[in-house]
Amino acid sequence: SRCGSDLERPPSQSAGAPAAMTCHGFLAPGLIQGTTAWLVFGIIATLVQSMFFVKETPKITRSESRQLGLVVVWTSTICMWLFWAFVYMHQMVPLIYPVRTPIPA
Repeated sequence: SRCGSDLERPPSQSAGAPAAMTCHGFLAPGLIQGTTAWLVFGIIATLVQSMFFVKETPKITRSESRQLGLVVVWTSTICMWLFWAFVYMHQMVPLIYPVRTPIPA
């Protein structure tokens, strides 16, 4: 599989030089480890929410409070994970490299 084009290669690497990194795509080890960390975070947040923040009030039952807490915890966890994953993957394959032009003397 192709990881990038010659336009994405820094000037220090020639077109025939092998890439320094292999292309793992969505199975990159850092992405898998980070995803696992966010999953653990979501599970811990769910436990904290269910132990400390579920309560019955005159307007909401205990079951509804638990469901609302789960929606809030997992929506926020997924949004934070997505933001982290986008930033991480953007650094894996940068769109451009700096191009330095010599300054005329």
